[in-house]
Amino acid sequence: MQSFWTFLRIDRSNAANAMKGLKKLPKKSSNPGIKVNYIANVFGEWDNCVWFEANDHEHAIEYVQNTLCKIPGVVDTYTLPTAPIQEYYKQWK
Repeated sequence: MQSFWTFLRIDRSNAANAMKGLKKLPKKSSNPGIKVNYIANVFGEWDNCVWFEANDHEHAIEYVQNTLCKIPGVVDTYTLPTAPIQEYYKQWK
């Protein structure tokens, strides 16, 4: 599986709904090609980030368009495919 980071810009007037939507994202998506690793607040131009794995680019695009973009309050996304150098997260407990 390939890793992706999707940065989200949130409409401040709808931030509470966006947080509720993000907290409801399951680790294993109903899309069998997606696994969510981490959801975080970020600082700067973007408000949140979803780190997920997808079987391929098509699954990633579908997940962003059909799931992340449909969360109330999400007004913009920016997705980056990543190429890990060292995968420490697999050792997290």
